[in-house]
Amino acid sequence: MTKKSLGRLLALLCVLAVFAAACGSSSKSDSKSGGGGGTAATTAQAKGLLPDKGPCDASKPAYPVGIITTFKSPVISLGDQVSGVEASVKAFNKRGGIGGHCMDLTTCDSKADPNKEADCARQFVDKGIVATLNDTTAFNPTAVKELFEPAGISRVAIGPSIQELSSKVSYPIGAGGTGTTFMMVPGCTRNGHKKIAAIHFDTPQMAPLFAALGPMLKAYGAEMVKTIPVPAGTTDFQQFTLAAEKAGATCAIIPLGTSEAVQVLQAAKQLGSKMTFSASLGSFGTSDLKAFGDFAKQIYLNAEIPPITADQQRWPILKEAIADLQASGAAELQPDRVKSSTFASWVATYALVKIVQDFGTPDTITRQAVSDAVHKAKDVDMFGLIPPWTPSASVAGGTGPFAAISQPWYYVAAFDGGKFKIQQQQYNVLAELGGKIDYPQPGASSGSTATTAAASTTTGG
Repeated sequence: MTKKSLGRLLALLCVLAVFAAACGSSSKSDSKSGGGGGTAATTAQAKGLLPDKGPCDASKPAYPVGIITTFKSPVISLGDQVSGVEASVKAFNKRGGIGGHCMDLTTCDSKADPNKEADCARQFVDKGIVATLNDTTAFNPTAVKELFEPAGISRVAIGPSIQELSSKVSYPIGAGGTGTTFMMVPGCTRNGHKKIAAIHFDTPQMAPLFAALGPMLKAYGAEMVKTIPVPAGTTDFQQFTLAAEKAGATCAIIPLGTSEAVQVLQAAKQLGSKMTFSASLGSFGTSDLKAFGDFAKQIYLNAEIPPITADQQRWPILKEAIADLQASGAAELQPDRVKSSTFASWVATYALVKIVQDFGTPDTITRQAVSDAVHKAKDVDMFGLIPPWTPSASVAGGTGPFAAISQPWYYVAAFDGGKFKIQQQQYNVLAELGGKIDYPQPGASSGSTATTAAASTTTGG
């Protein structure tokens, strides 16, 4: 496949990624979050893993940060990611902000409108925003990129579209929804399934997707036995599982919107199907999966970061992240409701604070100073949520459609008995896409490889 055709394919996948992302229900307007008094939950963190120097100093110049995304629309609703950033900024401001400076948050609702998305970007440029946190601008990414790049606005833990995966100011913590879509295949194949179906968006542009999966499928000795579109307005969702089973599939990837994915899975449960499914952790929180009962055992999920309800012995920082989000009181930020795409808001806020304080000059609040800190940052401690992170690194060699990817690793998880079972191995999306399925684990020697016989750990639910 040529670079040009791959670019067209990934442009499609970014659109798919928007539809497959987590859907929230909160509706918000532009707002600010400053310092203030602590709650019992956040005060208890003083002796935790995160340093707590008391509230940031509101008399000092503030760090203007922001998030652009679609809060609520008929197409997609990502208001929970905004709630996550608001709660995280408030929590980190309570423990000292960035070098004593408060973060001043501006939010902007793109309303799933390309023109509004560009307007939000112009607003951020004009307002002096120095960094964005977990923003998603998939409806007009080219326009946003063309505004943010010359302005030098660092986009920390962006949920990237294909254009933003090659942007000089994008610092994603994975490959976004694009990578999640690709990693649905290893969710099947790494768990012993060779006959795979795709239950997918009804568009002729899906064909390049299945062509691109060829090297990965071949490497696993697997095949795509059936591709099954889900037409708009469908009411009979059982037909899709039945068609996959008739074709001999034992596992189905489901690049669908959250609503359609849930209805496909509910229909499969009603049928008593034994088939398994591979989906995104960005679409399902713990409570969503608990609602499926025992059928949830048949669902594999993937994401760049573990679920927030995962094992606190393996990831102790989760306790503090939960407290930060839960302190807001927002229903969508309670642990069982938080999706990985929402948890990424907390990760983004932590990363910005950590990077500027450890590698930058906190008292110099400019875009260039933040950019300089990001580029100086090496092996940033991410508490094991992702490998130690060098955000300006490029695993793709600094060129091509994946140039901005510095962290290509994904988790694959199952859900059993109300708890996640996360495989010990992590999976490299770029290697997998190229048909390379044996490779060193992050931080491992060249002799340590990921294998198809992946061990797993049971994590809290």
